Amino acid sequence: MKKRMIVIFIFCSIFLFNPNVVLAHPGRTDSSGCHKCNTNCAKWGLNSGEYHCHSGNTYTNSRGQTFNSTGSLISDGSSSNTNSSSNSNSQTTTPKPNPKSSDNTLKSVTIDGENIEVADNMSYKTKKEKIEILVETNDDKATYDISNSSLIVGKNTINIKITAENGDVKNYSLLVDREKLSSNTNIKIIVADEEITFSLGKAKVYVSSDTKNLDYKYELEDGNSTVIIEGDKNLKFGENIVNFTVKAEDGTETKYELTVNKPTKTDETMSAILGLATIGGIGYGIYYFVKKRKKK
Repeated sequence: MKKRMIVIFIFCSIFLFNPNVVLAHPGRTDSSGCHKCNTNCAKWGLNSGEYHCHSGNTYTNSRGQTFNSTGSLISDGSSSNTNSSSNSNSQTTTPKPNPKSSDNTLKSVTIDGENIEVADNMSYKTKKEKIEILVETNDDKATYDISNSSLIVGKNTINIKITAENGDVKNYSLLVDREKLSSNTNIKIIVADEEITFSLGKAKVYVSSDTKNLDYKYELEDGNSTVIIEGDKNLKFGENIVNFTVKAEDGTETKYELTVNKPTKTDETMSAILGLATIGGIGYGIYYFVKKRKKK
Protein backbone atom coordinates (compact mmCIF):
# COMPACT_ATOMS: atom_id res chain seq x y z
CA MET A 1 0.00 0.00 0.00
CA LYS A 2 2.81 2.37 0.87
CA LYS A 3 4.60 1.58 -2.42
CA ARG A 4 1.44 2.25 -4.39
CA MET A 5 1.09 5.70 -2.83
CA ILE A 6 4.71 6.51 -3.71
CA VAL A 7 4.11 5.64 -7.43
CA ILE A 8 1.01 7.81 -7.58
CA PHE A 9 2.90 10.71 -5.99
CA ILE A 10 5.75 10.43 -8.52
CA PHE A 11 3.32 10.35 -11.48
CA CYS A 12 1.43 13.42 -10.28
CA SER A 13 4.70 15.30 -9.70
CA ILE A 14 5.79 14.63 -13.26
CA PHE A 15 2.41 15.75 -14.64
CA LEU A 16 2.29 18.97 -12.59
CA PHE A 17 5.86 20.19 -13.12
CA ASN A 18 6.37 19.35 -16.84
CA PRO A 19 5.29 22.45 -18.86
CA ASN A 20 5.16 20.54 -22.13
CA VAL A 21 2.20 18.48 -21.08
CA VAL A 22 -0.04 21.20 -19.62
CA LEU A 23 -3.58 20.91 -20.98
CA ALA A 24 -5.95 23.80 -21.18
CA HIS A 25 -8.93 21.67 -20.37
CA PRO A 26 -9.68 17.99 -19.51
CA GLY A 27 -9.34 15.23 -22.09
CA ARG A 28 -6.62 13.10 -23.56
CA THR A 29 -4.89 13.99 -26.86
CA ASP A 30 -3.98 11.73 -29.74
CA SER A 31 -0.51 11.23 -31.24
CA SER A 32 -0.85 14.60 -33.06
CA GLY A 33 -1.57 16.47 -29.86
CA CYS A 34 -5.24 16.88 -30.84
CA HIS A 35 -8.56 15.64 -29.46
CA LYS A 36 -12.29 16.35 -29.31
CA CYS A 37 -13.78 18.58 -26.63
CA ASN A 38 -16.26 16.80 -24.39
CA THR A 39 -16.53 18.94 -21.21
CA ASN A 40 -17.18 22.70 -20.72
CA CYS A 41 -16.42 23.29 -24.42
CA ALA A 42 -18.00 26.74 -24.53
CA LYS A 43 -15.65 27.89 -21.76
CA TRP A 44 -12.69 27.12 -23.99
CA GLY A 45 -14.20 28.75 -27.08
CA LEU A 46 -15.11 25.42 -28.65
CA ASN A 47 -18.19 23.63 -29.81
CA SER A 48 -19.14 20.39 -28.15
CA GLY A 49 -17.17 17.57 -29.78
CA GLU A 50 -15.01 20.05 -31.75
CA TYR A 51 -11.65 18.63 -32.77
CA HIS A 52 -8.71 20.90 -31.85
CA CYS A 53 -4.97 20.74 -31.33
CA HIS A 54 -2.66 21.72 -28.44
CA SER A 55 0.78 23.26 -28.66
CA GLY A 56 2.49 23.89 -25.34
CA ASN A 57 0.22 26.16 -23.24
CA THR A 58 -2.06 27.07 -26.22
CA TYR A 59 -4.57 25.30 -28.39
CA THR A 60 -6.18 26.11 -31.76
CA ASN A 61 -9.74 25.34 -32.86
CA SER A 62 -11.03 24.41 -36.29
CA ARG A 63 -11.64 28.09 -37.15
CA GLY A 64 -7.97 28.96 -36.71
CA GLN A 65 -8.49 30.80 -33.40
CA THR A 66 -5.77 30.32 -30.77
CA PHE A 67 -6.43 30.34 -26.98
CA ASN A 68 -4.17 30.32 -23.94
CA SER A 69 -4.34 27.82 -21.08
CA THR A 70 -7.17 29.79 -19.39
CA GLY A 71 -9.35 29.79 -22.54
CA SER A 72 -8.69 33.43 -23.48
CA LEU A 73 -8.49 34.26 -27.22
CA ILE A 74 -4.99 35.38 -28.13
CA SER A 75 -5.11 35.19 -31.95
CA ASP A 76 -8.04 35.32 -34.35
CA GLY A 77 -6.67 33.41 -37.33
CA SER A 78 -9.97 33.64 -39.21
CA SER A 79 -9.36 37.30 -40.23
CA SER A 80 -5.95 36.49 -41.69
CA ASN A 81 -7.50 33.61 -43.59
CA THR A 82 -10.16 35.97 -44.90
CA ASN A 83 -7.54 38.46 -46.06
CA SER A 84 -5.55 35.70 -47.63
CA SER A 85 -8.64 34.47 -49.42
CA SER A 86 -9.43 38.04 -50.53
CA ASN A 87 -5.90 38.54 -51.88
CA SER A 88 -6.08 35.22 -53.64
CA ASN A 89 -9.37 36.19 -55.29
CA SER A 90 -8.03 39.59 -56.37
CA GLN A 91 -5.05 37.96 -58.01
CA THR A 92 -7.21 35.61 -60.05
CA THR A 93 -9.71 38.29 -61.19
CA THR A 94 -10.05 38.39 -64.99
CA PRO A 95 -8.38 41.58 -66.31
CA LYS A 96 -10.67 44.21 -67.83
CA PRO A 97 -10.51 44.62 -71.62
CA ASN A 98 -8.73 47.66 -73.08
CA PRO A 99 -11.02 50.69 -73.51
CA LYS A 100 -12.30 51.38 -77.04
CA SER A 101 -10.54 54.09 -79.02
CA SER A 102 -12.01 57.61 -79.07
CA ASP A 103 -9.95 58.71 -82.10
CA ASN A 104 -12.36 60.24 -84.63
CA THR A 105 -9.92 62.35 -86.65
CA LEU A 106 -9.11 62.41 -90.36
CA LYS A 107 -5.69 61.55 -91.71
CA SER A 108 -6.22 62.60 -95.33
CA VAL A 109 -8.82 63.91 -97.81
CA THR A 110 -8.57 63.48 -101.59
CA ILE A 111 -10.96 65.09 -104.11
CA ASP A 112 -10.79 63.93 -107.72
CA GLY A 113 -7.21 62.79 -107.13
CA GLU A 114 -6.12 66.07 -105.50
CA ASN A 115 -4.94 66.05 -101.85
CA ILE A 116 -6.73 68.58 -99.63
CA GLU A 117 -5.29 69.93 -96.37
CA VAL A 118 -7.28 68.44 -93.48
CA ALA A 119 -9.10 70.98 -91.30
CA ASP A 120 -12.42 71.28 -89.48
CA ASN A 121 -13.58 73.52 -92.34
CA MET A 122 -12.22 72.82 -95.83
CA SER A 123 -12.94 74.36 -99.24
CA TYR A 124 -12.66 73.27 -102.87
CA LYS A 125 -13.50 74.70 -106.31
CA THR A 126 -14.76 72.74 -109.29
CA LYS A 127 -16.77 73.02 -112.47
CA LYS A 128 -18.03 69.46 -112.26
CA GLU A 129 -21.50 68.41 -111.21
CA LYS A 130 -20.17 65.40 -109.27
CA ILE A 131 -16.86 64.99 -107.42
CA GLU A 132 -15.15 61.92 -105.94
CA ILE A 133 -14.18 62.26 -102.26
CA LEU A 134 -11.83 59.75 -100.60
CA VAL A 135 -10.94 59.97 -96.90
CA GLU A 136 -8.64 58.06 -94.53
CA THR A 137 -9.01 58.05 -90.72
CA ASN A 138 -6.12 58.05 -88.25
CA ASP A 139 -7.68 55.05 -86.47
CA ASP A 140 -8.57 52.17 -88.78
CA LYS A 141 -11.38 51.19 -86.37
CA ALA A 142 -13.17 54.50 -86.94
CA THR A 143 -15.91 54.72 -89.60
CA TYR A 144 -17.03 57.60 -91.84
CA ASP A 145 -20.06 58.86 -93.76
CA ILE A 146 -19.97 61.48 -96.54
CA SER A 147 -23.05 63.42 -97.67
CA ASN A 148 -21.80 63.66 -101.26
CA SER A 149 -24.38 64.38 -103.96
CA SER A 150 -24.81 66.31 -107.22
CA LEU A 151 -23.55 69.89 -107.01
CA ILE A 152 -25.49 72.98 -107.92
CA VAL A 153 -23.81 76.04 -109.42
CA GLY A 154 -22.53 78.08 -106.49
CA LYS A 155 -21.87 77.07 -102.88
CA ASN A 156 -22.38 73.47 -101.69
CA THR A 157 -21.70 72.17 -98.15
CA ILE A 158 -20.67 68.54 -97.77
CA ASN A 159 -20.51 66.98 -94.29
CA ILE A 160 -17.92 64.31 -93.45
CA LYS A 161 -18.94 62.43 -90.29
CA ILE A 162 -16.29 60.39 -88.44
CA THR A 163 -17.39 57.93 -85.72
CA ALA A 164 -14.75 56.58 -83.32
CA GLU A 165 -14.67 52.98 -82.09
CA ASN A 166 -16.28 54.08 -78.81
CA GLY A 167 -19.06 55.98 -80.62
CA ASP A 168 -17.68 59.54 -80.30
CA VAL A 169 -18.58 61.62 -83.40
CA LYS A 170 -16.67 64.44 -85.13
CA ASN A 171 -18.00 66.39 -88.14
CA TYR A 172 -15.83 68.00 -90.81
CA SER A 173 -17.29 70.59 -93.20
CA LEU A 174 -16.29 70.74 -96.89
CA LEU A 175 -17.45 73.85 -98.80
CA VAL A 176 -17.48 73.16 -102.55
CA ASP A 177 -17.82 76.12 -104.90
CA ARG A 178 -19.09 74.94 -108.28
CA GLU A 179 -18.26 77.61 -110.83
CA LYS A 180 -20.72 78.52 -113.56
CA LEU A 181 -19.73 77.04 -116.90
CA SER A 182 -19.13 79.32 -119.87
CA SER A 183 -21.67 79.47 -122.71
CA ASN A 184 -19.29 81.32 -125.05
CA THR A 185 -19.37 79.89 -128.60
CA ASN A 186 -17.75 82.79 -130.47
CA ILE A 187 -15.22 81.88 -133.17
CA LYS A 188 -13.03 83.81 -135.64
CA ILE A 189 -12.49 82.09 -139.02
CA ILE A 190 -9.83 83.28 -141.46
CA VAL A 191 -9.69 82.16 -145.13
CA ALA A 192 -6.93 83.40 -147.47
CA ASP A 193 -5.73 85.77 -144.75
CA GLU A 194 -9.15 87.41 -144.56
CA GLU A 195 -11.53 87.15 -141.60
CA ILE A 196 -14.97 85.89 -142.58
CA THR A 197 -17.94 87.95 -141.44
CA PHE A 198 -21.00 85.86 -140.59
CA SER A 199 -24.54 87.13 -140.75
CA LEU A 200 -27.05 85.05 -138.81
CA GLY A 201 -24.48 82.32 -138.73
CA LYS A 202 -23.86 82.22 -142.50
CA ALA A 203 -21.24 83.56 -144.91
CA LYS A 204 -19.79 82.95 -148.42
CA VAL A 205 -16.28 82.65 -149.76
CA TYR A 206 -14.72 81.95 -153.17
CA VAL A 207 -11.72 79.74 -153.89
CA SER A 208 -9.78 78.79 -157.00
CA SER A 209 -10.66 75.86 -159.23
CA ASP A 210 -7.62 73.88 -158.12
CA THR A 211 -8.48 74.06 -154.40
CA LYS A 212 -8.97 70.56 -152.99
CA ASN A 213 -9.25 71.32 -149.27
CA LEU A 214 -10.31 74.58 -147.67
CA ASP A 215 -7.30 76.43 -146.28
CA TYR A 216 -8.40 78.23 -143.10
CA LYS A 217 -7.49 79.17 -139.54
CA TYR A 218 -9.76 79.66 -136.53
CA GLU A 219 -9.59 81.05 -133.01
CA LEU A 220 -12.05 80.24 -130.22
CA GLU A 221 -12.87 83.14 -127.94
CA ASP A 222 -13.19 80.77 -124.95
CA GLY A 223 -10.36 78.29 -124.66
CA ASN A 224 -12.70 75.84 -122.89
CA SER A 225 -14.93 75.58 -125.94
CA THR A 226 -14.48 72.94 -128.65
CA VAL A 227 -15.17 72.95 -132.38
CA ILE A 228 -16.11 70.27 -134.90
CA ILE A 229 -15.48 71.03 -138.61
CA GLU A 230 -17.25 69.19 -141.42
CA GLY A 231 -17.15 69.52 -145.25
CA ASP A 232 -13.75 71.23 -145.56
CA LYS A 233 -12.15 68.33 -147.45
CA ASN A 234 -12.39 67.23 -151.09
CA LEU A 235 -14.24 70.30 -152.39
CA LYS A 236 -16.35 69.79 -155.49
CA PHE A 237 -17.04 72.33 -158.24
CA GLY A 238 -19.83 74.69 -157.35
CA GLU A 239 -21.08 75.33 -153.85
CA ASN A 240 -19.70 73.48 -150.86
CA ILE A 241 -21.07 73.80 -147.32
CA VAL A 242 -18.46 73.83 -144.56
CA ASN A 243 -19.90 73.74 -141.00
CA PHE A 244 -18.04 74.95 -137.92
CA THR A 245 -19.96 73.66 -134.85
CA VAL A 246 -18.75 75.26 -131.62
CA LYS A 247 -19.66 73.63 -128.28
CA ALA A 248 -19.31 75.78 -125.17
CA GLU A 249 -18.22 74.57 -121.73
CA ASP A 250 -21.82 74.37 -120.52
CA GLY A 251 -22.92 72.38 -123.55
CA THR A 252 -24.31 75.26 -125.61
CA GLU A 253 -23.79 74.68 -129.37
CA THR A 254 -23.64 77.19 -132.26
CA LYS A 255 -23.27 76.24 -135.92
CA TYR A 256 -21.44 78.53 -138.38
CA GLU A 257 -22.25 77.74 -142.04
CA LEU A 258 -19.68 78.77 -144.63
CA THR A 259 -20.59 78.40 -148.33
CA VAL A 260 -17.46 77.80 -150.39
CA ASN A 261 -17.78 78.46 -154.15
CA LYS A 262 -15.32 76.51 -156.28
CA PRO A 263 -15.47 77.32 -160.06
CA THR A 264 -14.51 74.98 -162.91
CA LYS A 265 -11.52 75.77 -165.08
CA THR A 266 -13.84 77.02 -167.87
CA ASP A 267 -15.75 79.27 -165.53
CA GLU A 268 -12.53 80.54 -164.15
CA THR A 269 -11.17 81.28 -167.69
CA MET A 270 -14.35 83.02 -168.77
CA SER A 271 -14.32 85.15 -165.66
CA ALA A 272 -10.77 86.14 -166.43
CA ILE A 273 -11.65 87.13 -170.00
CA LEU A 274 -14.67 89.09 -168.88
CA GLY A 275 -12.54 90.78 -166.35
CA LEU A 276 -9.96 91.75 -168.89
CA ALA A 277 -12.64 92.92 -171.30
CA THR A 278 -14.21 94.99 -168.62
CA ILE A 279 -10.89 96.46 -167.71
CA GLY A 280 -10.14 97.09 -171.45
CA GLY A 281 -13.49 98.74 -172.04
CA ILE A 282 -13.01 100.99 -169.12
CA GLY A 283 -9.52 101.82 -170.35
CA TYR A 284 -10.75 102.65 -173.87
CA GLY A 285 -13.50 104.83 -172.50
CA ILE A 286 -11.02 106.76 -170.44
CA TYR A 287 -8.72 107.14 -173.50
CA TYR A 288 -11.57 108.35 -175.73
CA PHE A 289 -12.72 110.86 -173.12
CA VAL A 290 -9.22 112.29 -172.68
CA LYS A 291 -8.58 112.56 -176.44
CA LYS A 292 -11.82 114.35 -177.04
CA ARG A 293 -11.04 116.83 -174.34
CA LYS A 294 -7.70 117.67 -176.07
CA LYS A 295 -9.34 118.44 -179.40
CA LYS A 296 -11.48 121.02 -177.76
